[in-house]
Amino acid sequence: MIKGLIALFTTGAIFNPMVLLGIAMAVFSLAKLDEEQIKALLLNWHLYAAAGVVSFVFAFLFKKTYQDDGITIDYAALIFNTLWGVFKFVLAWLLTISLVVLISF
Repeated sequence: MIKGLIALFTTGAIFNPMVLLGIAMAVFSLAKLDEEQIKALLLNWHLYAAAGVVSFVFAFLFKKTYQDDGITIDYAALIFNTLWGVFKFVLAWLLTISLVVLISF
């Protein structure tokens, strides 16, 4: 387990802004919300919409991908990066909650 955590830091996967946001959201959720509120938040589409907006802004500002001409933005890559960011956010949130619950026993 320690080797896996070390690998997250050495590859830089943990420093992705969407992953860090998911970890922060998990810590906030565990500190301030009970189990029923976390489930309700997980089923609320507003959370995913907010994560999508944040992921889109990050991808548009910092991860722009241009087409072969170098002028126009590759919108397919932009949408893929947005959806991938939302996936990373949700996965980091759920796995952080799982890790904290596992350690707390």
